[in-house]
Amino acid sequence: MFLKIKKIIGLGAALVCVIAGFYSAGMDNTYIDYSRFPNPETNRTVPYAIRNIVVYITKEDQEFLSWLLWVQIISGGVALLVLLIHRGDPFRSEK
Repeated sequence: MFLKIKKIIGLGAALVCVIAGFYSAGMDNTYIDYSRFPNPETNRTVPYAIRNIVVYITKEDQEFLSWLLWVQIISGGVALLVLLIHRGDPFRSEK
């Protein structure tokens, strides 16, 4: 029972980490077309470095990216912790 719970938690955390990573990469691809100069009319005044250029995004976008980064860090850490507990193979039985 406990082994199943650890497997579910580990796989769920790994899945969340991968999805958050792909979503973050997709957002970066969207931001690459944004203006390279601040635009107060659209509230794009926060500098954001991507692929060696600086574009300007909104404060809400910056907060979302920060939240997304923390989701990746925490879910990746949980998945790694489950791997370490099972010595590299979370599908192996304890017996």
